[in-house]
Amino acid sequence: MAKNGQFITILSIDGGGVRGIIPGTVLAFLESELQNLDCDYVRIADYFDYIAGTSTGGLITAMLTTPDYQNRPLLAAKDIKNFYFEESLKIFPLQVQTRAL
Repeated sequence: MAKNGQFITILSIDGGGVRGIIPGTVLAFLESELQNLDCDYVRIADYFDYIAGTSTGGLITAMLTTPDYQNRPLLAAKDIKNFYFEESLKIFPLQVQTRAL
C-alpha cells in the first residue's frame, strides 16, 4: 500500500520462452472482459501502476506498454498470441525446434 493509503497495482509476467503464448492468451481474455465492463479502447496498461516481466514476460510487458503517437498502448493484449505464433521461430529457435521433436 502506498503512503497515501492508495493501493498500487502490479502485473508481473513470468518468463518461459515460447510459452509466452499462455499469459498472452490470459491477458487477451482479461482485456476483453475489462473492455466489456468499461469501454472498447481500454488496455491492460490502464489498470496497473507497474507492469514487469522476466525474459518473455519482459517482451510481453514491452508489447503492453509501448506508447503510440497519442501516448496510448500501441498493441492490444489480443495481439500478443499472434505475435508469438508468427515470430517464435525467429526469437526462440532452439526451444521451438526441441519441442517439435
